[in-house]
Amino acid sequence: MRQSEWTCLAVFAAMSTALSCNAIWGISEGEIADDPATGGAGGDGGAGGDGGAGGDGDAGGDGDAGGDGGAGDPPSACPSEPFTGRAPGACQASDADHDYLSDPENCCVPGRSCLGGACDEGRCQPVLLTSITEDHETLGVVVEGDGDDARVLWASGYGSTVFATEKAASGSTEPLVVLDSLVTMLARDGRSLFITDWSASDVYRMPLDGNITVPTVASAEGQARFRAPVAGGGWVYWITGIPQNPDQEADAPDAPQRIWAARVDKTDQTGLPVLDRDTYVGGLALDDTHLYWTELEPGSTESTVRRMPIGEPSAPEIVASIRVEDDELPGNIAVSDRIYWILGATIHAVNKDGSGAGMLAAANYPTRILADATFVYWYSDGAKQLQRVRTSGGAPETLADSTYINGLAQDCRAIYWTTWHTEELPASVFKLAK
Repeated sequence: MRQSEWTCLAVFAAMSTALSCNAIWGISEGEIADDPATGGAGGDGGAGGDGGAGGDGDAGGDGDAGGDGGAGDPPSACPSEPFTGRAPGACQASDADHDYLSDPENCCVPGRSCLGGACDEGRCQPVLLTSITEDHETLGVVVEGDGDDARVLWASGYGSTVFATEKAASGSTEPLVVLDSLVTMLARDGRSLFITDWSASDVYRMPLDGNITVPTVASAEGQARFRAPVAGGGWVYWITGIPQNPDQEADAPDAPQRIWAARVDKTDQTGLPVLDRDTYVGGLALDDTHLYWTELEPGSTESTVRRMPIGEPSAPEIVASIRVEDDELPGNIAVSDRIYWILGATIHAVNKDGSGAGMLAAANYPTRILADATFVYWYSDGAKQLQRVRTSGGAPETLADSTYINGLAQDCRAIYWTTWHTEELPASVFKLAK
């Protein structure tokens, strides 16, 4: 089995000056992503699953907080989605009022909106919300608020900026703050945004209301790289890698990892170690009561999912333990009614009491993962596709083709993601209706 891939920001540009004009910043207005090579939806294919319940559908379920920092509404805040069948076979037949295979406001079934995207064969297509010049990247992403007047917040890497893009198709984008740091990954808790720096161990806090000042919440040891923080219950948690020699990257599989904790309402703290031993940590997730993470100790043949109560660091408990193949590493984790996580080329699941642990789907080397009450979503680096499967299992479904996805977030109605720039497509932010 191959190792999970990691990516480095190779060039650090000079810090930009904050301006509010999209043309000056080099930001394009949003549009429907109608080019299949850059963002169009895929077919019903995808990596084969491990059996289970019937086929998964084109409409999603309830939103929840994702494992890579993509804030979303709790399941109780999201209305149930009535349609979960696979398009086009499960779509309603056309009538005198609508063609449900092509109507973007009634896609597949009455009342299902594609939120500004096209409807093709009963499947909603991605919407390009914004793209940006090579002076910036699109990395960590979170969602703020509900409705089309709400915003998607994203980090611009060596552009040192946090941007806000309106959720609506053709919505505007504006810079919120410029920092003297490599603004990389984000987490949101209420009206506060937490920011990590690719090259440092610091966590910053930015208010989403009033005057914007960005204090340092805490510093620790090592470098955060692309590992997203999580925040909730009055605490923020983040991961750093600690190189053991000048030639070792902080996000290399053999670099020791640490999890840190700090109070969200204080500044200039020293991070409290959640782990005080060398290990590999794949990702963090929160529910209302616990912090969860995936882990592989050096030399171990078992990868574990562990948790501890939210608050000051305490002794963790093992929720699940899965045998690993050679070079297999645990990855990101998401928590909804159950726990879902990446292990090598597969998605695994376990109940919160530790029962029912096992593989949920083959996923062709996933890198980012989200879960709601109905589906588990991930980006498959091997297939270059955004995919999903029912929380009960079954055959994965391809939702969209995409270049490398850096950040993944959700709300009740849609999934949002950021992409790495390529020769064909600049760094961009996309939306896809569930």
